Amino acid sequence: MRTLARSILARVDAWYQRKHQLRALGPVLRVGYVRYSGPTVTFDDGTRLEPNQLIGQLHFNNSSIAAIGEGSLHRTGFRFAKLMRESLHTLADAAQHDPELQQIQVFHGVTWIPDHGNVVGFVSTPRPRTWRTRLLASYFRVLMWTFAPASRTRATARTEPRDYWLTQRTLAQNAHKLMKTSA
Repeated sequence: MRTLARSILARVDAWYQRKHQLRALGPVLRVGYVRYSGPTVTFDDGTRLEPNQLIGQLHFNNSSIAAIGEGSLHRTGFRFAKLMRESLHTLADAAQHDPELQQIQVFHGVTWIPDHGNVVGFVSTPRPRTWRTRLLASYFRVLMWTFAPASRTRATARTEPRDYWLTQRTLAQNAHKLMKTSA
């Protein structure tokens, strides 16, 4: 059943990536562009995010994550962390040198992964409890059951959606940490 679900969701994922013109940034990360629709936010590094500002929307490549393979929670977690650091290193490099990404001051993603990522500058906040968040949590449970490489992760993962924010300035300041850990 998981194989069928994975095949269907992989097709949906590929369609979504094409539709939103998501760009690969390393092995597990994709980025698209959206207009921010929330209130003005000032991050700790002084970066201001204004309504209607173009931001980089981060997405996981679920098929790449599934390709990590089966194994223990720790083994697959270490593999994922390594691939994520590689992807963030690629993002940091592109944000410095790619004219398209140089314009993006703030990156945003939504995931079920608990609060962490502070070492590279992510700010994580829980999403407001609305019907959309509950629907997203259900979707994340399906994704987790379908794509998570570790069976223990599939069985025990909490799928509380969280917003992750990362400013280009903070990413650049912490890029050296990514280089050390991805080597």
